[in-house]
Amino acid sequence: MSTYGLALSGFEESGATHIAALLRGLRGEAAHWRLDDEATADLVLVDADSVWGHMSWLKLVGAGRHAVACSAKATSTRLRDASLSLDLPVQADALAQVLEQVRARLGSAPQATTTAQIQAGAAAHRPSTAPITDSAPTVTTHTETPAEASVADWLLGGGGVTPLLIESDGRSLLLDPQTDRWYGDNALRPQAPLLTRPLSTARQPAPNVLAAARAAGGQPLSRLRWFVALTSNPGAPPDGARADDRLRLTRWPEIEREFPRHFRIATALMRQPATLTVIAEQVGVDVADVADFARACQALGILEILPPNA
Repeated sequence: MSTYGLALSGFEESGATHIAALLRGLRGEAAHWRLDDEATADLVLVDADSVWGHMSWLKLVGAGRHAVACSAKATSTRLRDASLSLDLPVQADALAQVLEQVRARLGSAPQATTTAQIQAGAAAHRPSTAPITDSAPTVTTHTETPAEASVADWLLGGGGVTPLLIESDGRSLLLDPQTDRWYGDNALRPQAPLLTRPLSTARQPAPNVLAAARAAGGQPLSRLRWFVALTSNPGAPPDGARADDRLRLTRWPEIEREFPRHFRIATALMRQPATLTVIAEQVGVDVADVADFARACQALGILEILPPNA
């Protein structure tokens, strides 16, 4: 009987031990699976709540791999395209259902991992092995971030649950997913250099620093995500939008005083659905300005993309 490779990514040793024990205890399904290295595994379970977990999951999904996003708040986080997900802590019945679902996708034989997939997996993750128990197989865990990942990538990817502190040139930015707030200068533009910092330079704040920031108040993380979407990939249309698609806002956004022209763009987008070009002509701005604003509103879930007029 063919078996399929299963890898665990981003889990602490206790979490990996728990899942390995569940796998051994599954009666029928356990016979179909073996613990394997992530680069060659048919399926990867990713702790999306770990510091770099969400980015690791995005990399795997982007490479066409079968990956399960495991999160303590899977139903409330923005796990984009998470057709496979598990709540943490993982339960035996839920694990069995996911494994059975993936086996059906893979077919009667294990998925052939191509050289490109192996190289992509190796480039995206730098593995370190740690034994689970003396009798258990070795599980590969991954705790490092891809070199190209930035703080902005982390925010757009939905983030995790661990607060992060970013510091550079006398400025600091504290991201607190647990309260859905960020702490720093109230203005958005000064955050740009901190948001482009490599995610690997971020660290967890000391408990007293985090407590002091929370006591002083902060800003919604959605405001920072809006700014990241606005300034990333300048001039690009919203995801999934074509040149002749019509756009409209489903509700009025919070207009930032740092971007006064956005009031006119938002007014046009609320008035009636129109293409990027038409909106730009109506408002008297560049198409790129409209595209950036629309992309930022899309990140907040308040942009609707409609097909061209019949």
